[in-house]
Amino acid sequence: MIPLIAARAALSAVPWRAIGAALLAAAIFSAGWVANGWRKDAEIERMKTVSAQADLAGAHKAMEDLGKASAAIRTKADEFNASQATLAAKVDQAVKEFRNAKKPLPVDCRPDDFRVRKLSDAVDAAKQAAAAR
Repeated sequence: MIPLIAARAALSAVPWRAIGAALLAAAIFSAGWVANGWRKDAEIERMKTVSAQADLAGAHKAMEDLGKASAAIRTKADEFNASQATLAAKVDQAVKEFRNAKKPLPVDCRPDDFRVRKLSDAVDAAKQAAAAR
């Protein structure tokens, strides 16, 4: 029985109220810590969502700009092809007329008005082709 009395005396000497208060404080602190963690996790997720939405908006804008640029490139390519076709026809016609000239030009002679006009037309066509690029 003496050991039981000694155990009761030892247990009565322990400050149970202080231990209980410390455990209660630790439990409240832990609950606050967990709640703050949940709050911060929610804030981080919100920031990730905002960032992802901004990235998505940027990607949509880039795709829109790419579509506009490709349409502009296609339009310019079509214009270039059309101008090349007309200029090629003009150049071919000028070459054909020079090759099929009725009176060939003597060596030390100046070209007549018809040939000068055709040469000027060929130069103008070449300038148009250069300006189109």
